[in-house]
Amino acid sequence: MTIMINGKLVAKKNAKIPVWSSFGRGYGIFETLRTYGDKKIFQAKEHIDRLFDSAKKIDLKLKYNKKQISQMLKVVTKKSTHKSQIIKIMAIEDYLIMISNPLKLNKKIYEGIKCMSLQAVRSLPEVKSISYIASYLSHERAKKKGYFDAILTDKNQEVYEGAYSNLFWFEGRVLCTRKDEVLPGITRDTIFHISPFKIKFKKIKLSQLKKKKEVFLTTSVKGIVPIIQIDKTKIGNGSAGTNTKLLMKKFTNFVSSSCT
Repeated sequence: MTIMINGKLVAKKNAKIPVWSSFGRGYGIFETLRTYGDKKIFQAKEHIDRLFDSAKKIDLKLKYNKKQISQMLKVVTKKSTHKSQIIKIMAIEDYLIMISNPLKLNKKIYEGIKCMSLQAVRSLPEVKSISYIASYLSHERAKKKGYFDAILTDKNQEVYEGAYSNLFWFEGRVLCTRKDEVLPGITRDTIFHISPFKIKFKKIKLSQLKKKKEVFLTTSVKGIVPIIQIDKTKIGNGSAGTNTKLLMKKFTNFVSSSCT
């Protein structure tokens, strides 16, 4: 683990912030990104831009500017002994924290995963806030029951997003996703740009989603992951669909050409 606090690399035992900081009130924001190949950072600018957008939405003044944070990110990435890393940036009042850990992925997830539906809606869904209890509990409860992630719905069974992910589905050759009241995901936005399919923003009920032939989620760390089961319902034929596979290939090509 590599840790930086306010621009200084520190040992894990010395990684401390005051107990009276805004961290204790959940007043802060974060970003999670990853490296590919030989420590190549993927979409650093996009994540840093979203960090500042989140800060603006909750009136949080960041201690450092974008250029300084970008440089810190490079230092942390280089300092780590691991080529493939998952990096978390957290910002609270007077503190900017970066943590790099080795990235471990089970590649079998790209063959398809199972998700569990849960009634839970994030507060401030368009902000990457450290006040993350609804998502955390939903994800952990789904994980304990053998699912990859939770799909969040409201009391009327209207679908929003994954606990740790954005959600897409196909209606024929049209790629659909919810327009608002969800996190503006970095990978989600990438899909909008690379997709050869028409994009349609719409709402959907859980019962309708379960009838779709292709459903997938997106995250900055894992990219595009096909969903082959929701609760006890099999999606499509129980394997990644043709359209989803095409998008996965396009995303892989985009990553290869975009890493810095």
